[in-house]
Amino acid sequence: MSERDEAKRMAKLATFLRVYGLLSLAIFGSLIIGFLAESPLLAEGGKLNWIIWNGIRCGGEPCHVPPMLFTIYLVWGVFFLLAARRPPAYSSFLVFTMWANFFHGAIMAVQAAMMMDRYWSKWLTDIPFAWILALGIYAWRPRVHLEEAPAAGS
Repeated sequence: MSERDEAKRMAKLATFLRVYGLLSLAIFGSLIIGFLAESPLLAEGGKLNWIIWNGIRCGGEPCHVPPMLFTIYLVWGVFFLLAARRPPAYSSFLVFTMWANFFHGAIMAVQAAMMMDRYWSKWLTDIPFAWILALGIYAWRPRVHLEEAPAAGS
């Protein structure tokens, strides 16, 4: 692959990462604010409850899983913006993100398929969000050659 082709691929990846970074910050920032404010829209039976896996309360206690996931994706969003500056410098992060989101989407797909009456919306939200991210990174990931990669421990 020529240097020019690689530069084009990195430009596409950088744009993709910026878009995903901004989307992640907007989506998960809004969700965590709504969750922490215990918005009735996100509560069980609320008009936007379909966006998250759980309600905002689990019995009499606040649910713990949604804010943890929101926080992880907020941090990922920041790192997408950082990686967009120099994607090859973030190769390990990008490969981890690709595989983590691919398998996260796969597990969600199985769970959603098993409980279609409750989680049908995941086919329009979480699952494509994870799989498009994994596919975009796969398509435009940096091609680091072994001789160019830093030695372990350096």
